[in-house]
Amino acid sequence: MLAAIEVSDGPLTVEEISERTGLHANTVRGHLDVLLESGALTRDAADSAGRGRPRWLYSTSAPQASPFQALAEALSTQLSHVDDPGLSDRAAEQWARALPELPEASTPDEAVFEATGALNRLGFTAVTNPVGDAIAVTQCPYAALVDDNPVICDIHTALIARLLKQTGQPVTVGTVDVWARPGICIAHLNRPDLVAARTITANSRGRMATAEDGQ
Repeated sequence: MLAAIEVSDGPLTVEEISERTGLHANTVRGHLDVLLESGALTRDAADSAGRGRPRWLYSTSAPQASPFQALAEALSTQLSHVDDPGLSDRAAEQWARALPELPEASTPDEAVFEATGALNRLGFTAVTNPVGDAIAVTQCPYAALVDDNPVICDIHTALIARLLKQTGQPVTVGTVDVWARPGICIAHLNRPDLVAARTITANSRGRMATAEDGQ
């Protein structure tokens, strides 16, 4: 949905987003509420000459320049020249201290919610997927520095892991896709509480195999 809005020539209505993504309008509305709350989107009322509630037009928020951009560039340049496998963890620990300790979560869903909120307070724009096993960062204040200083992404990964650990729930970071799409990184989470009722895999001959087949 966010990608569809970003590549659009102008703001989109719920119906237009539904048409471009193939999602039901009610599903679109639910996700739009999450994106609005995270700050990834803005909405304005469309001009309407008739009666009734106006339609909303959705567009992406303008990225805000990080006030720490120059400092981040200087630090990351130095970090990239240091051969120390524990550096990312220590840097992430220092960064996490910029926020109050996250409260212990009562559920894995709450843990993911708290970690996502912490990322937003640190200047990222982060949202979780409907299942709750992935966090997508759609606006990173350090995006312009990543190509020259890829160690920044390692620090961000360690940061997410530390935030989740603070919640006391068994949710960990599995992998992080850097630039899964232009401008979007995705952290895939390990959650022992999420087990699919059934998994279907399409094999090379097009036949669908399930876990029960032993294939």
